[in-house]
Formats: sequence, structure tokens, C-alpha cells
Amino acid sequence: MKSRLLRSVVPIVIAVHLTVVLSYTLPVGWVPERLHAWSQHYVRPWFHQRWNLFAPDPSPCDRELEVGLPDGTWRPLIPEDRPYLLRRMSRPLAQMVSDGLRSGGSLDPILAGSLRGLVRDIGRDVPDLRFRLVERCVVDAQEPAHRAVTYTLLDPPLP
Repeated sequence: MKSRLLRSVVPIVIAVHLTVVLSYTLPVGWVPERLHAWSQHYVRPWFHQRWNLFAPDPSPCDRELEVGLPDGTWRPLIPEDRPYLLRRMSRPLAQMVSDGLRSGGSLDPILAGSLRGLVRDIGRDVPDLRFRLVERCVVDAQEPAHRAVTYTLLDPPLP
């Protein structure tokens, strides 16, 4: 008796599960509204994928660190002629500086040492280099090419 009941219940449970999952994945117009609502409640907590993990929204701001030279000009902290891996550090470093300024208001001494280490080639000749964070942020999502530029002068603590 138990095996007969089990043989009839298991296929029904599997069929219901497959129907609900299928109604979750099909377009809304193909599935009755009530079944679609049930499928949302059943499937989302267990199987919903957050696609921003695989394709996150791009940051609305481009950040770059620049170093000020004695003649009044500014150049990128990591110029284009440097090796790829060194240039690749530029964005995360600028993001870390920006986050640090937002949370604490001052530049972390470890980050300041990193900035000085990256300009060691010109830092020997010029002892008082200036640093700044350049942020180019999207103002209107409908016009992503239009960006507001903000310059933040950095006052790194001495080592």
C-alpha cells in the first residue's frame, strides 16, 4: 500500500515542480497570471539568479589619479608607457582613494606610500609632488557622454 502511494505521489510532485519552474521561465504572456504568481513565490527564493554578479552595472564615475609636476602640469599617476599590469592598478587604486576620502576624509598612510612609490622615478628630483583625484561622473543616465568633472587635491601624509 505504501509503495503504491509513493509511486503515485512522486511523479505528481515532480510534475508540479517542473510545471511551476517552466511557468517561471516562460514569457509572462504564455502563462496564466495566477500560475505565474505562484511560480514567482516558489522559484525566486531558491533558484533566482542575480545577473549583476555576472554583468554588474558599470560605475557611473571614471576615476583617475594624477601627479602634479613643478611646471604646473598634471600627468596620470601611471602613464601609458608603463607595463600593462602596472597600468591596470590605476583604477582600483583610484577607487580605494575615493572610498577612503568618503569614509574618513583623509588619505590612508598606506595608500599615500603607494602613491609615492609609483612616482619614485620623478619623486627623487621633485620632493614636493602634488596628487589629485579626478572623477568624471555621469550626470544624466539618458546622456552618459555628458559627465561632471571633479578634482580633489590629495594631501598625503609624509612617510
